[in-house]
Amino acid sequence: MTINQQSILFVDDEQNVLKSLRRLLHDEPWAMFFADSGDKGLEILGKEKIDLIISDVRMPGMDGIAFLKKVKGLYPHIVRIFLSGHADHKAVVQALAEGSAQQLLPKPWKNDELKEVLRGALKQAAALQKKNEGLQKIINSLASLPSMPDTYLKIKECLTNISNVSIDQIADLIEQDTSISAELLRWANSALFGQRHQVDTVKRAVLVLGLDIVEGLVLSESVFGSIAPRAAKGFDLKTFQTHSMACGITAKVLISELPYMDPKDEDRAFTAGLLHDIGKLIEARYLAEQFKKIIITARENKISMLKAEYEILATSHEEIGGYLADWWSLPAFIVNAIRWHHEPALCNADREIIAAVHVADVLVQQFEIGASGNYTLPEADPEIWARFQLTEETVSSMKESLLQLLD
Repeated sequence: MTINQQSILFVDDEQNVLKSLRRLLHDEPWAMFFADSGDKGLEILGKEKIDLIISDVRMPGMDGIAFLKKVKGLYPHIVRIFLSGHADHKAVVQALAEGSAQQLLPKPWKNDELKEVLRGALKQAAALQKKNEGLQKIINSLASLPSMPDTYLKIKECLTNISNVSIDQIADLIEQDTSISAELLRWANSALFGQRHQVDTVKRAVLVLGLDIVEGLVLSESVFGSIAPRAAKGFDLKTFQTHSMACGITAKVLISELPYMDPKDEDRAFTAGLLHDIGKLIEARYLAEQFKKIIITARENKISMLKAEYEILATSHEEIGGYLADWWSLPAFIVNAIRWHHEPALCNADREIIAAVHVADVLVQQFEIGASGNYTLPEADPEIWARFQLTEETVSSMKESLLQLLD
């Protein structure tokens, strides 16, 4: 293995699977390691520098889910992918939601598709490694990372056990937090969710919005409430929150226009849009002096916050926010949208959601709705932008609808 050579660890208890992978990938330029158990995989990780792990789910002893959970805790920078048959679907979906892996490959796989996923994942790993040094320095400088907001933890526990919990119990729990209750009622009565009659109870709001949207709004309001930053000239929390809300709405609308999308993806895009910039809150709250320098640098040089962040911190709100979301074990689609919303082409998972958040972020800044802290308009990835087939007419209509919703 050479110094700059990228490496993959394959873990599967079936020797014929490992042999097939060896044959298929023998002429690829990567260093490859093979283990027939989670324990042997951990041994290799203790000795070798690994960029990407592909692990089977169903293995005796330590299964793939337990293995990748351990890897996430010990080596969070390594990109992790499940190799799974259909029978594992329910357990894998839960593990993906918890962030144990960033992507799923079917078993049996298609050779060309497998190679494409591996190349994309290694490209992502290279980007993460390149940026990781600055991020790690910042993380190490913090006395502690903020803990998951209590209200969200309680709601999440209820939703995890939804078969044993009633809507009344969820509503009662939400009503204990006045600001979150008010936020749910406000959204339930907005034109975005098409209500003709006044929604005047939290229970009715939960029914109108649906549990995915409720969870997202509780998470968003909890985060904004618990990580409220100190005042920084040039960064206003109220207008920043308006920017975040506008991104959530716009991402939801964009996803709704794509064919063959699961309706749940609209709700996920909404949540991802609301939270895409939480890294800026961490900077403003826990890195106050550096954050002021970032704002000044962006303003005086008329550049994006992203560019100013790399100059001052050698990392960005994308990376800091993604790290926090991963540490909190938020769903993978949220982690990926936060981490890759400026570079959507680098992530092969949750592509449509990340694309929608990327385009929403650009549009909302073009509309001058709220403020993200930038002093120059961002440019969209042309291929991602083209995916939504936006015309001047649809963009104008979108802006008008958005202004009405936020009025």
